[in-house]
Amino acid sequence: MRSVNIVCGPYAAPSATNIRTASSIGAAGTVTLNGSLVSGGVATLDKPRRVLFTSAGNDSGITFTINGTDWNGTPVSEVLTGANATTTYTTYDFKTVTSVVSSGASAGNVSIGTNGIASSRPVFIDLYADNSIYVQTDTGGSSAITYTIQLSGDNPNNAQIGLGTDTYANVRWINSGTAALVNATSSQNANQSGIPQMMRVYISNAGSSTTASVQATFNQSGMVSY
Repeated sequence: MRSVNIVCGPYAAPSATNIRTASSIGAAGTVTLNGSLVSGGVATLDKPRRVLFTSAGNDSGITFTINGTDWNGTPVSEVLTGANATTTYTTYDFKTVTSVVSSGASAGNVSIGTNGIASSRPVFIDLYADNSIYVQTDTGGSSAITYTIQLSGDNPNNAQIGLGTDTYANVRWINSGTAALVNATSSQNANQSGIPQMMRVYISNAGSSTTASVQATFNQSGMVSY
């Protein structure tokens, strides 16, 4: 496998209201998007990242369907259960939010925005190459961003019967078993054993800095034998 390089960040400062300012939802249907990121009814985020919902009341009995696009401009959708007087956020990263549909009226004000959580596009691993992947990360000397290398055995591109439920939105991810690549805040060089289907960089805290980023290079060693 050739080396694959990806960059996460820098990320704009999170805002709980940059997609929708706080107001109640009166009934089921499409929710008005009126935050600072919205133009022409579409919210365009600085980078693909999680979408945050803040509920003033108990909205655990309703759901929100978030529609938009991802890193590749591909249409994506996720259904999120409302929060009970707290926050909740998507498991998928949205570059744009084209609409949000509520299944019912809210118990109080609801705002929609962003938090400091995001992840990179998946990197597919060559299953026929050697059983080791050398991971190099670079934070440029900054410690203001926290990241983890994650692995998945799911393949959302596999069209075999019985695997149709594997989509990018419901792929299951686990943290790397290499301690240096988990909750890291500095540059790292480490070997990841095993051959997962995919790997990615998960940003658990983009920090207060709007200039921090992490670059990751995935190198799979050895010759491919077919």
